[in-house]
Amino acid sequence: MKNVIFFITFITILAGCTLSNNDIVMKQFMEKAPNPESIVVLHKEELNNGIIILYKDESGFRHAFFSEKLGYWNMSGNAELNPKDGFNWTMNNDSNIPIVTFAGVLTNDKIKKVMIKQETLESQAKIIETEQGRIWFTYFDTLENANPDPLKVEALSDSGQIVWKEGIYDGKFFSGVTGK
Repeated sequence: MKNVIFFITFITILAGCTLSNNDIVMKQFMEKAPNPESIVVLHKEELNNGIIILYKDESGFRHAFFSEKLGYWNMSGNAELNPKDGFNWTMNNDSNIPIVTFAGVLTNDKIKKVMIKQETLESQAKIIETEQGRIWFTYFDTLENANPDPLKVEALSDSGQIVWKEGIYDGKFFSGVTGK
């Protein structure tokens, strides 16, 4: 009987430690965030090497990545909550953190898929439906050298047509709605 009581007590203490670690991580997030009093967390997800939080605050949409290995939060710049073209994006690229994150807001209903393309790597974003609207994120373990083919961000329809894009196309920089 003593062993059962000890085991239950041990599991309860262990569960409490896990919760307190999450509380500590969230406290660190709030301390690092530029406008903590106005934060509304839209989505939080654990990744293989950390935690990503998509949120809005008084300045707009942002995202943050917590590196579990380093115990460090990296915050993105802000993007509009209601982008005029129905799509936007932000990026985190910190040499101290071994991950490059991208996230944004989708208000154009034609957009069903988001792709981030590097010279040899590409990643399809996860699109999330929230009470606040649609948001998205994706990540790479590394950011490739941008020469000669820089990063491309593309938002696509169900049929695969590019609805919005940003990058170098036919030797010229383009950013915005494609007209398709």
